[in-house]
Amino acid sequence: TAMESLVSSNKLSPLKALSQRTWLLHWSLFVYWNNSSKGGLEQLIELFHTDRYKQAITTNAPHLLRYLTAAVLLCKRRISKRAAMSGNYESRRLLKNLTNVMNDCEHSDPIVEFVNCLCVKFDFESAQTKLEECERVLSSDFFLCEQTTLFMEEARVFVFENYCRIHNKIDLAALGEKLAMNKDEAERWIVDLIRNAELDAKIDAEEGCVVMGGTVQSVHEQVMERTRDLNIRSAALAQTLNTMVVDARKELAKKERLAMEEE
Repeated sequence: TAMESLVSSNKLSPLKALSQRTWLLHWSLFVYWNNSSKGGLEQLIELFHTDRYKQAITTNAPHLLRYLTAAVLLCKRRISKRAAMSGNYESRRLLKNLTNVMNDCEHSDPIVEFVNCLCVKFDFESAQTKLEECERVLSSDFFLCEQTTLFMEEARVFVFENYCRIHNKIDLAALGEKLAMNKDEAERWIVDLIRNAELDAKIDAEEGCVVMGGTVQSVHEQVMERTRDLNIRSAALAQTLNTMVVDARKELAKKERLAMEEE
C-alpha cells in the first residue's frame, strides 16, 4: 500500500506509522462490513491478522478485537466449506490465530469473552451467559446490528460443535439452555442443523436427547477423546486456583491497609 511504501522509504516514523495503521483499521470497518456478504469479512480477517496491523490492534485499538472475533465466527463455516478437504484445518487455524490475538489484548467484551469461554476455558455455563449478552451488544453496534440474527445462529452452531466434541449423548433441555433456547426451539434448531449440515446424529424423542453417530475413531481420536475431560478439568482447576490467588491478594492488601490505618 501507499502507507507501507512511505514507511519503507523512512518518510514515516514507526510511531506515526503505527498511528496511521490504527486509523486505517478503523476506516476499513466501513468497507469490509458493508461488503460482508461478498468477501469483505475474509479480507478483514486477513488484514487484521497481518503482523503490523495486529500490533496496531494490541497496542492502540484493542476494542477492534470485537469486530475480528465477530468476523471469524460469521465466516468460519463458509471458509471451511470453501477449503473442502482441508476445511477442519482452516477452521482450527482461524480460531488459533484469533485466540493468539486475544491473549495479547487486554479487552473485555461479551463477543470476545464468548469465544474465550469456549476455546480457552471450556466453560459452557459462562459461554451461555455471554451469548445472551452478545445479542444485546450486537443490536446496538453500528457495524454489527444487521448481522445479529446470523451471528446468533453461527454462535449456536459453534457452541453445538464444541459441546459435541465432549459428549456423545446430549440432553435437549440442557443444550437448549446453553443455546439460549427452550427445549422445543432447541429440538427444531438441531433437526434443521442435522438436515442442512449432514451431521451424523439423531434425536431420541423418548429420552429427549441428541445421540451423536457412532463412527469408528482412529487411535489418535480415541486418545484425544479420553484426554479431553482431563484438559477441561485442568482448565477449571487453573481458573479456580487463579481466583483463589486473586482473592488471597485482595485479602492481604485489605489487611495491610487496615494495619496502616491503625498505625
